[in-house]
Amino acid sequence: MKALFFSMALAAGLALWGSEPQAGIDHLMAASHLAGEQVYNIFH
Repeated sequence: MKALFFSMALAAGLALWGSEPQAGIDHLMAASHLAGEQVYNIFH
């Protein structure tokens, strides 16, 4: 489950990286943080 969230966040970040590098970084960080919270909520 954790790998699924991470891969989705990474894929979204890489897709955004291609068009707008800085925006890609920001979105990747946000997506990773959100995915981390979701994983935490599922397991705790």
